[in-house]
Amino acid sequence: MLNQETIKPFVLTIFGASGDLAKLKIFPSLYVLIAQDKLPKEFYIIGYARTEKQQEEFRKEFRQSILAKYEDADLEIINKLIDKVSYVSGQYDNVKSYQKLHEKINTLSKHDNFLKIHYLSVPPTVFKDIIKNLGSFPKKIKDKSILIIEKPFGGDVISAKALYYFIVQFFKEEQIYLLDHYLGKQPVRSVLHLRHHNRILNSMLKGKEVSDIQITAIEDIGIENRVGYFDQVGIIRDMIQSHLLQILSLVTMSIPITERASSVHREKQSILEAVKFYGSQDHLTLGQYRSYRSLKDVSKGSNTETFAAIKLYIDRESWYKVPIYIRTGKKMHKKYTSIVITLAKFDYQKKHEEPNRVIFELYPNEKISITLLNKFGETSFQKLIAPEHSLTCDNAECLPEHAMLLLEAIKKERRYFLSFPEIISSWQVVGDIFDYIKKQKIVPEIYRDDTAGPHSQHDITATDGNHWFDLYQYNNHHENN
Repeated sequence: MLNQETIKPFVLTIFGASGDLAKLKIFPSLYVLIAQDKLPKEFYIIGYARTEKQQEEFRKEFRQSILAKYEDADLEIINKLIDKVSYVSGQYDNVKSYQKLHEKINTLSKHDNFLKIHYLSVPPTVFKDIIKNLGSFPKKIKDKSILIIEKPFGGDVISAKALYYFIVQFFKEEQIYLLDHYLGKQPVRSVLHLRHHNRILNSMLKGKEVSDIQITAIEDIGIENRVGYFDQVGIIRDMIQSHLLQILSLVTMSIPITERASSVHREKQSILEAVKFYGSQDHLTLGQYRSYRSLKDVSKGSNTETFAAIKLYIDRESWYKVPIYIRTGKKMHKKYTSIVITLAKFDYQKKHEEPNRVIFELYPNEKISITLLNKFGETSFQKLIAPEHSLTCDNAECLPEHAMLLLEAIKKERRYFLSFPEIISSWQVVGDIFDYIKKQKIVPEIYRDDTAGPHSQHDITATDGNHWFDLYQYNNHHENN
């Protein structure tokens, strides 16, 4: 149980409080936090949106959002939370609306010790209006404020830098919390924790010990209700630029002595700055599932990619010539997320022998396993003889990703939030990929719905004598042996 005296009281303003993200993620997360007694005794929540509505109507929506997520939610706890909730309607670019919001925050902040949290659950098009108006608040409020901003952070290197330079006109860098929900997932966090505290594992994850790294995040669902956003950005910007490059940085970064936010950010950024895409036909595959163009609101003849497989390298002596394969896709035959680190063989080992691997299964089973080669009689084969370790949080106080990150922001812990240097380095990688796509006029290969994706993805691994690792086939093999 949390010592409630360790966190300051706060006023949380949720911008975009009538939107899907707030209803699906933020409101239910607040319920989980209060249900687990994670919040201080004094706190207040303000919903801010353009939609005109009465406070009671907003409170009803808040309640319904929680019950939609947690059918067995404790009604007494919900009521306790709802009593803390109020609503302010206003435009994002209207000064008078912010005067009204300022008055509300000032009324609820009973003393100067209150932390003011501003959660931007809004499209990037209104970031600057909100930040500029919050920046005009009196110093005693602004200095006690933090901003939580959901991705995407820009659409390329230039726009990401522009956003950074704009924000720091009004707020200090340490007041900015850039949220990527993947970094709230317990299995993703486990990569860093396990490396930091287990020398034997960290020794395996050194470039000289690694043959290749594969990061796969595929889904069996399509774009569905995200067409308006997705058709403008595609899967490289949506998944690779932040989520999967962040995972790559956690696997390959040097482990700092301390887990302070500044140390972790520095090491991740150092890796991301060194990640390189070398334009080549066998370094990139784009795909689009067959039914995508028939979706409502997809632009006619759209070449937006719903699948991408890429090969990257890290421009460091310690990772010299180690290929890193990343693939992600929608409307595929299976859903899983995994990190597979193939360890280098001894020079004397035969080519047909399976290598040792470290496997982080992030979904569906959330576990880490190490496969070792053993020999019985005259037959050598790969068998899981090192124990598996679950990455699932089985503690009664485990938190979903948005709740975890929101709690850490309340506690002003920034380790699992992004820094702008990381974001800018990631956009540089993605920018190089799109420069190559444009120059070569590459269009996505159409693949059938509910299949393994474009066949040409195998060219990326085959040129190195490798193949994509199939997590389901691996799991089935070991379940049957």
